Amino acid sequence: MTGEPDPARPRGNARRETLRDLSRLLDIVGKPRRATPLLIALGLASSLAETVGITMILLFVYTAVGQSGGTILGTGMTQHLLDRAAAFFGSNFRLALVIMALIIARGALAMIYYRISSTIGERISERVRNRIHGEYLSVAYPFIQRHEQAELMEVLGTESHQVAAVYSAYTRLIINICSTLVFLALLLAISWKVTAVAIVGGVLLSLALRGLSAPAVRLGDAVKATHQLLGEHMLLTLQGMRTIRAYAQEEAHQRRFVESSRASRDISLALMRLASWLSPLTEVGYLMILAVIVACASWWNLGLAVTVGAVALLYRLQPHTRELEGNLLFIAQVQPQMRSVLRMLEIGRENYYPDGDLPITDLREGVEFRDVAFRYDADGADILRGVSFTLPAGKTTALIGTSGAGKTTIVGLLLRLYLCTGGSILVDGVPLGDLRRLDWLRLLAVAGQDVDLVEGTVIDNIRMAAGEASDDQVRRAAREAGVAEFVEPLPEGYDTWIGQEGMRFSGGQRQRIGLARALIRDPEFLILDEAMSALDRGLEDRVRAAIADRRAGRTMLVITHRLDTVRDAEHVIWLDQGVVRAAGPPSAVLKEAGELLDPSKVKDFRA
Repeated sequence: MTGEPDPARPRGNARRETLRDLSRLLDIVGKPRRATPLLIALGLASSLAETVGITMILLFVYTAVGQSGGTILGTGMTQHLLDRAAAFFGSNFRLALVIMALIIARGALAMIYYRISSTIGERISERVRNRIHGEYLSVAYPFIQRHEQAELMEVLGTESHQVAAVYSAYTRLIINICSTLVFLALLLAISWKVTAVAIVGGVLLSLALRGLSAPAVRLGDAVKATHQLLGEHMLLTLQGMRTIRAYAQEEAHQRRFVESSRASRDISLALMRLASWLSPLTEVGYLMILAVIVACASWWNLGLAVTVGAVALLYRLQPHTRELEGNLLFIAQVQPQMRSVLRMLEIGRENYYPDGDLPITDLREGVEFRDVAFRYDADGADILRGVSFTLPAGKTTALIGTSGAGKTTIVGLLLRLYLCTGGSILVDGVPLGDLRRLDWLRLLAVAGQDVDLVEGTVIDNIRMAAGEASDDQVRRAAREAGVAEFVEPLPEGYDTWIGQEGMRFSGGQRQRIGLARALIRDPEFLILDEAMSALDRGLEDRVRAAIADRRAGRTMLVITHRLDTVRDAEHVIWLDQGVVRAAGPPSAVLKEAGELLDPSKVKDFRA
């Protein structure tokens, strides 16, 4: 798959790789082209207002003391510039007003920057999140099956937000660098000697802080792994709550969750401890630089005003340097998360199935499996081997076979969740893959033994198959599937909350909700995969009669283990270990199958 990590590939520079990944991500979801230069311009304007305001301190000290000469200022170009600046402003009051205006301007620019940056960040997060969710819904189903739910949730729900954070860190990084250059330029105007000390000291400090990057990358990998493990335990607890309690496994699951939670805490604390070094190291480094400058001030004959101005500039430069190093550290740390997001957005074309371009409005002749073969993995065993049969249009076909015979795979192929690895599936003589996928699926509806119910109300779950269905259509499908008799007496009726995965209802009730979901589509082709296995015989007969009455002449595929249903079908297919053993009228198949389909052996014959 394109974008999968290569364990043999050297990591290289984590910050450089993260920024390269950011560029690729923004190419995919759309770059904020005009906003990035605007943000950088606002950040620079804010920094310039700050640096000019601080530089005014030098002039303020000069005019306030009211002296010139070596003991206060020193001699040379700096004194000449300050004399001219003092003459321009005329008084300390005007100078104070200018400094106040610069402070207000910096605050206003910072507020505007924050608002624009927040807006852009949220838009980037929204685009990435929407794109990943769209990929989950459009990529081939086997791709989703190869990934754990916790990983998919972590990428969609958490790591997608990191893209905006990295973009913000990237823009701030540019601003930090440019602001540092502005500070150094003004510092150079005051004294080249002080500037030289500041540059050398800053480089040494930066090299010292580089040592934090390698552990940050390692901890970033550990954070991703522990968060995913914690997510797995959360899903296991919530999805398996009933089983955990039924087998008294609460203590064991709590212990595993506590261990994962502790590991997550330890990793987070390790990252915090690593980040905590940034501020003291930066402060100590700048204090040493300032100490050198103050110690050398008299030797270099700088003068009081120059020394105070240089110290003020360097003091205000420190937060920019600290933020710059913090952004570099963060960018290195989130490299694993950025790689995960990028992998989900750069899925290779081989992981998509063609949608087809031929329209289809109804099923006229039937569906033909012609020498179909299928395997789930390239190196796995064949699940289907040379399967050939026909599902006649307008007739009811029963598909029977023992567990593992390949019946569920047949349904998956019909739903285009999978592509056959050999042979072909023809719909009215046209290859299934050539038909428009949405057109084909609009003709189908499936109800199965295992019903995928979601958090929500009864009506929400029925409407999943037809979001535009009216309340009357929902009630009609519910009555047909036998849902109305246990839902309508409830206090909230169809607005009853079904609970996690529908556990508030029995297995038979959940099956009926799933059946109503399929029936509300009024499909041309209805697939019932053990859809009534949990219903008692009398209720099944009533539901089956209602379906037959309203859908006479429609195509149906019934996967069942009840022999009376097999005899009622117009066409029967017997599938055994991935091979069709017999197909045709019920009497012929029953005769060929012989003893295997004897009613006394129904318990050994599961669809």
